[in-house]
Amino acid sequence: MGGNKKRRDTNPSVASIFHTPADQRRTTSSQADEESGSEAESLDATMNPAAPITIAVLRDMLHQVTNDIKAHVATEMERHVAGLKEEVVGLTARTDQVENRIASIYATSTSHTQDIAYLYGHMAALEDGLDDLNNRSRRNNIRIRGLPETVTMEQLVPTLHSIFKTLAPDLTPREMELDRAHRALRPQNLGASTPRDVITRLHFFTTKEKLLTIARDKPPRYKETRLTFFQDLAPSTLKKRRDLKPLTLALQRQGIKYTWGHPFKLMIKKDDQMHILTSVSDMTPFAESLGIQLLQLAPFHKNREDGRPQDDPDDSRPPKKLRIPASPGEPPRQQPPLNLVGLTACHLESLIPPNSRSYPGAVSGPPSTDKTPLTFLAICHPPPPPPTHPQPQDENSFS
Repeated sequence: MGGNKKRRDTNPSVASIFHTPADQRRTTSSQADEESGSEAESLDATMNPAAPITIAVLRDMLHQVTNDIKAHVATEMERHVAGLKEEVVGLTARTDQVENRIASIYATSTSHTQDIAYLYGHMAALEDGLDDLNNRSRRNNIRIRGLPETVTMEQLVPTLHSIFKTLAPDLTPREMELDRAHRALRPQNLGASTPRDVITRLHFFTTKEKLLTIARDKPPRYKETRLTFFQDLAPSTLKKRRDLKPLTLALQRQGIKYTWGHPFKLMIKKDDQMHILTSVSDMTPFAESLGIQLLQLAPFHKNREDGRPQDDPDDSRPPKKLRIPASPGEPPRQQPPLNLVGLTACHLESLIPPNSRSYPGAVSGPPSTDKTPLTFLAICHPPPPPPTHPQPQDENSFS
C-alpha cells in the first residue's frame, strides 16, 4: 500500500531555499526551462561547494563582487564628499570674510597713506615757516667769532662800539645802538681755549647790513686778533646749508655766483638766468639740470654739532680719533690722529680760492693759511687749477 503511493516531484526553487542539495541534484536534469535551469545551476554551485564551477558561475560571482565594491565605494565617496562640501562651504565663507577685511584694511591703509603724505608735506611747510620766522627774528643779529674771553660782559658793549666805529667811522652813536649783546653757550665739543661767539643785535637793520658788507672786504680786528662776522642763522638753516656743501663747493670752483635767500633757498645765476633750489633732497637733479658735477666729500666729513660750519677757518680743534672695529670679544681699538698737515696746501688752495670765504654765510676776509683743520675739506678726486679771481658770496646780494 505504501509502495503503490505516487511520489510528487520536488520544486527546485523550494529545494534551493531549504538547502537540500540531494533533491536539487535529482531535479536539475528535469528542468524544462533552459533559463530557469541555468539560474538554478548557478545558485546551486554557489550554495554547494561540491557543485561544478562553470564560466557562467564565475561571471556571476565577479559581477556580484563588482557590484558590492561599487556600492561600497559609492557610499564612502558620498560620505566623504558630503564632509568636504561642508568644509568647502565653511572655507568659502571664511575666505569671503577675509577678503572683505583685506579690502577694508587696504582702503583704510590707502587713506592713511594719503593722510600721512598730506601731514608730512604740511609739517614740512610748518617747519619751513618756523625756520623762516626764526631767521627773521635774527635778521638784525651779527655773530662775531674770535673775540677773546678776556672781554667781560661789562666791557662787551663798549668793545663792540669801538670795533664798529673802526669799521665804519661815519656811523653815528644812534646808528650803532645795540639792543643786546651776549656770548653764546659753549658747545660740549668746543675746546676750552677757543672763545665763545658773541651774538649782538643792532637796533637798525641797515647798520647791520652795512657792517657785514664792510667786514667782507675789510676784516675787523680786536688788537691782534682777527674777527669774523657771520649772519646769525637758525641751527636748522645752517644744517641745510651744510647739506648743500657738495653743490656750493662745486659752484665756487666753477666760478658760478650764488646767494642764499629766505625762506631757505639757494639762488644761482648762470647764463643770465636765475635758478632756485628750495629743497636739499632736490640737490642732485638740480645740479644735473645745470650740468654741474657735485663734489664728493671725504667719508670723515661730518656736520658740526655746535652750529659752526665744517670748514670754519678759525676752528683749531684737533681731528677726532677714528675707531677701528674690533673682533668679537675684544675691546674697541683707536687709531692715532691723522697727520694731514702735508696735504693741506695744494688741496685747499685749489678748493678755497684766496680772498673768498670758505663758509657761504660768513663775511670775513681771506682765511688764514696756517690753520691745519681745513684738511677736513679734502676732496676725493684731484683738484683742478685754482680760479683766476675770487668769488666772495654775500648773504643777500650777488657779488
